[in-house]
Amino acid sequence: MKNWYLVSLIVLGFYHLTSAQDTSWTIHDRTNLVKEYVRTKAEINAATQYLTPSQWSFKETPKSWSIGQVMEHLYMWELITQRDTRGAIWNGINMDDVKNLLEDDSTATHWIYEDKPHTSPDYTIPTGFIPGDAVLKLFNSKCDELIKEIETSDLNFRLYIRKIPTYNKNLVQIYMIHYGHVDRHLRQIRRIKSHPLFPQ
Repeated sequence: MKNWYLVSLIVLGFYHLTSAQDTSWTIHDRTNLVKEYVRTKAEINAATQYLTPSQWSFKETPKSWSIGQVMEHLYMWELITQRDTRGAIWNGINMDDVKNLLEDDSTATHWIYEDKPHTSPDYTIPTGFIPGDAVLKLFNSKCDELIKEIETSDLNFRLYIRKIPTYNKNLVQIYMIHYGHVDRHLRQIRRIKSHPLFPQ
């Protein structure tokens, strides 16, 4: 009986250690997050800032998105990310939510880097009405806001949870998914530009 009790304690202790969330948050962590945002913004601008109107509007197929539409979609996701992060902060810290957040950063964000196509929610489908140069300015302006919010915050990003059905993430994970989403569409932009019929 003693042996069984001891084994149970060891197993429970191991489970607690492996399932507990890492709640540490350092200046180094914040700096790395900012670096990823600065990087993706720079890569977006390098890929799009000198496009002509015909290049902005080119589509691989009639049903495909143009680069202008991709950028409009990315701008929409900046707004969504800002809403989600501010919502998490507004909700405050609930340690039960933190303890029940079962996914680590890698598990919570791996899907954004997968190769298979994703279906965009209807509220993020671009209209195509915003000129390319204008939507790039919108993207840059909102990206700068997000960067500033990260840089100037003294909050522990691992303690604030955005709770919505089937999607509980902490601030770190929300930001990681967001810049990963930009990376995903950078690949799409580069693919569009490599199309043999892309205007020169």
